[in-house]
Amino acid sequence: MVNGLISRSRVQGAYALAGVLLVGSLAACGGGSSKSTAAAQTSDAGSSDSTSVAVTTSSPSPTAMSSAAYAQSLTAISGQLGPDFQAVVTAETPDAVKSALTKLSADAQALSDNGVPNDPPDALSAPNGKLSRALADLSTSADTTAKDVGTEVCTSASALAEFTRSAGATGLRDVATSLNSVDPTYGKALAGFLPAPIADQNRQLGNGQVLRHSSGPGSLTINNSGTDAVVTLTKTGTKTPVASVYVRANAKTTLSDIPGSVFDIYVTSGQDWDSAAQKFTRQCGFTKTDSTWDFSDSDWTLTLTEQVNGNLSVSPLNPGDAPNP
Repeated sequence: MVNGLISRSRVQGAYALAGVLLVGSLAACGGGSSKSTAAAQTSDAGSSDSTSVAVTTSSPSPTAMSSAAYAQSLTAISGQLGPDFQAVVTAETPDAVKSALTKLSADAQALSDNGVPNDPPDALSAPNGKLSRALADLSTSADTTAKDVGTEVCTSASALAEFTRSAGATGLRDVATSLNSVDPTYGKALAGFLPAPIADQNRQLGNGQVLRHSSGPGSLTINNSGTDAVVTLTKTGTKTPVASVYVRANAKTTLSDIPGSVFDIYVTSGQDWDSAAQKFTRQCGFTKTDSTWDFSDSDWTLTLTEQVNGNLSVSPLNPGDAPNP
């Protein structure tokens, strides 16, 4: 549903009363040292000839880490990031998802700065050289997804899917693959917590499917816009749902059996309806009409497409301010 003017009409007795509704849219070593023996002069007491000999010594190269020590360093990285990632998986609210992703971003950046070994085994020099960059990119991707929470992604599942497809996640998997070519245990030690990319889902209910039934004489006909929506009636001044219905994009339906009373109307729009969570997982928007709806002696029509002129406004809501259907 987009910003614009939408209309509603009311049927009362034998005549119709038309109104218009305004709707808003619902993340170096090695310094060699040279020594010379005065430039190493040797001289014979009885001779005027002298010979200069330059003697140079070098510090030894640092010893590379053992394979076992390197594997432990990779395990330490995943030991830091794995719990952060799991917190995203289990988060139950948008704020919790955002908080988990923000911590993941901060920890990945700290590991990029100070957690990558400087002296890996020779066979691992190439992939290890890419590890710091991969962790920095992972940090950026986690931060980007965190900023998308509440609009582009609306649940932990959709945030997780977006993050697993990100450039940062792809880069860390690529480093793990390079490490695997030397020893499969290295790749698992680094990125075993990170799943394969997760595709978005596009689940829908049938047009007109009633989510919450009620009983009464009233009805509400809904002409929807270009995004799937759930229309919910609540007791006036509360978020207690009384009746709700699913309307597919560009479709029309009628919700019947509405009690003869006065209600508030909320509209939730988005993509991919998660029936278990009772919410859209992506592109979610939330609004509430500023006027009440009296079904005691009237039936209504609500049109969620843009109209010219309007006399009924709506207010955008934060996700936590919208009722469950």
